[in-house]
Amino acid sequence: MQLQRTDFHADLAPHVRYLVDGDHALSPDQALARVPTDKFKPIETSIVDFGFTKARFWLWAEAENASEAAGTWKLVLSNPLSDALSVYIVPRIGDGFGEPVEILSHTLDEPFAARELAYRNYVATFRLAAYERAGLLIAYASKAATQQILYVESPDYFFAQVDQEDMHNFLVLGLLLGMTLVSVIYLTALRSRAALYYGLYICAAALYLFQTDGYGFQFLWPASPGWNTMAVIPIGAVWAASGLQFARSFVDAPKNHPTLNKLFIGGLIVSCLMFATSFWLFETPWFKFVALALAVYCTSLYVAAGIAAVRCGQAGGRFFLVGAIIVVAPILIGLVSYALPGRFSQDLIGHGARYALGLEGIAFALAIFVNLLGIRRERDEAMRREIVETKEKLAAVEALQEAKQKHARAVQLAERRRDQLATTAHDIQQPLASLRMALRQMEDLAGHDREKIAGSLSYLDQLIDRNLQQTRPSATGEDHDEMHDPHASFAASAQDKPAVEDFPVSVVLANVARMFEAEAHEKGLGFRAVPSSLHVTADPIGLMRIVSNLVSNAVKYTDQGRILLGCRAERDRVRIEVRDTGPGMTQEEVSRFLKPYEKGETGGTGLGLAVVSRLANEQGFTFDVTSTPGRGSVFAVSVPRSRTANAST
Repeated sequence: MQLQRTDFHADLAPHVRYLVDGDHALSPDQALARVPTDKFKPIETSIVDFGFTKARFWLWAEAENASEAAGTWKLVLSNPLSDALSVYIVPRIGDGFGEPVEILSHTLDEPFAARELAYRNYVATFRLAAYERAGLLIAYASKAATQQILYVESPDYFFAQVDQEDMHNFLVLGLLLGMTLVSVIYLTALRSRAALYYGLYICAAALYLFQTDGYGFQFLWPASPGWNTMAVIPIGAVWAASGLQFARSFVDAPKNHPTLNKLFIGGLIVSCLMFATSFWLFETPWFKFVALALAVYCTSLYVAAGIAAVRCGQAGGRFFLVGAIIVVAPILIGLVSYALPGRFSQDLIGHGARYALGLEGIAFALAIFVNLLGIRRERDEAMRREIVETKEKLAAVEALQEAKQKHARAVQLAERRRDQLATTAHDIQQPLASLRMALRQMEDLAGHDREKIAGSLSYLDQLIDRNLQQTRPSATGEDHDEMHDPHASFAASAQDKPAVEDFPVSVVLANVARMFEAEAHEKGLGFRAVPSSLHVTADPIGLMRIVSNLVSNAVKYTDQGRILLGCRAERDRVRIEVRDTGPGMTQEEVSRFLKPYEKGETGGTGLGLAVVSRLANEQGFTFDVTSTPGRGSVFAVSVPRSRTANAST
């Protein structure tokens, strides 16, 4: 290749031959000795590129100063990610070559400051006398990529070109980042969650290009050559992850596209794993192919998200699809360049990627903006519809509320009537049992039996008459508090004003004894009612219901022994007790059986003790139970003592 002294620029690649040094074992002299042989092969493509490999490559080219004066030239090697690089000038002596002289040396542990020129690419300076011929011997290896763009330029051309390309590159990146910053601030102010991911995506993409162009080592981490060599992979992983999250957020994949969302999450996981493992696996060849596969996967998802947005009629979906297609193009070209070494110039791909990044940034920003406008229009329309619907519903709210209240009152009334029937049926069972016992002896009716039947019938008449009065419409209270108490309807099932009067307690004791003594004797139980001259102030029917329920339970659950019914005076009250020798109960069982419809193992209605407790509470009586398992129980109700009647006696 003939060189000119001024305004000179030439591509060295067409003049290069190469030698593969797989073990990094050759010295410059050994490599130079192989130059005349067929070990050095011509480059078959227009670009020096060998794909991903750990091998070291020796490049050889010859140059001649075609001018009449000595000159100086710059050899530019535009692979900023080389691990090791050496350039030798080999003077031609006669038909052979002299000793190689090293004019550029770079190793992985050298900081950026060790370079001769503060330039993003490697530059070697060599000088040739007038009409002098020399060889250029280059040795390099790279874990990232082996493409090596080689230019020989005169100093004036080189420095002018450096200033021009730096200004161009920084201008493009500056405009891109400035536009992104303005868009993110504006769109974030409009409450767009996707805008933040969009800003992160554009910044990560800009940083990736910044690194592949060599500016990262020059300006960001000049003292970290090791990191500089492998930084492209973790930065690319961040770029991929932020792009996936931006696309996922834009189409709201978790809500609108569950299957696509799973693919997004898978890509995010792989991107995070790649970022974390790149520090250890960067030098393995297969890891780089995984990175390329991730790039294909991510770009495919961008396009898929755009297609999904357009198909769903999402506002801004068309702009997003255009942006996705724009970003796919340079990435796919870059992937093809890795798959087909030597076919595409990485410098040209880098320039195209900058412009593509700017265009896709504009497209994505427009997509977010149009999407926000669409969301606002939908929200405004929804609010208008909601106002209309609200006006229509307001007319029905009062009617609905009234219907609910009527329904609640109907439910309360039905519950009260149900429990009233249950308690009435339970109370009627007791005198009916006494009547059945007496009717069995109809043939031998004596005065005592007639009195028993008459007493039972009288009790039934009064009980039925009272419940009939309570079923009248005027007796149905509308107490809304019942809705808050699970047993309120039961408690209100027989609620009325008791007819309180003074009377001898023996009236109740005697009637109850006549009702149940035959049933007790038939079971083989001893039954005794202790006479009393005390008077009480109470509702006779209510007190009789209480005592009859207690005696009925005692007869029902006592299998052997006896039952005692009696009373005793306690200051201003009379304590009526029913004692039995039945199975007894634990305190937990007592508490449970005091609730409505809680049955024991022997059956029953589950209302006996509950009715007693409720009636006693309504009339101001005190009711208590003392029971010992296996020994029997004592049921007692304390009734107000009649002061007038007892004082006169």
